[in-house]
Amino acid sequence: MKNLQEQIEQLQFQQQILLLMLKDSKHQLYYLIVKKNLTKKETEELLKTCEELSMKYKKQKAEGYLHFSPLLFELQSKLPSKIEVAELVEACLKQGVFQSLMREMKNLLVDG
Repeated sequence: MKNLQEQIEQLQFQQQILLLMLKDSKHQLYYLIVKKNLTKKETEELLKTCEELSMKYKKQKAEGYLHFSPLLFELQSKLPSKIEVAELVEACLKQGVFQSLMREMKNLLVDG
């Protein structure tokens, strides 16, 4: 049993080192996922939500919509409780994913 505890402690130590390496990288969304200790399921749901909302945003933009607050509210309601929308938006922008949606969400957060 002690061996298992030592292995867990070693993995935790290695995770801390990896977080330090990721902190200044362009992979800020991955950094956020690890830092907030999201499960695989939470991560998959988060990425699915971002993808779906990104598609909705592009569709609504093409249809001439001007107000995207409902998308922000939907994003907020579907986020894991461990993550705030502002930190998700910043991480996605820094990593270069879901750019159009996240720029709009950032504008809404700043204006709102």
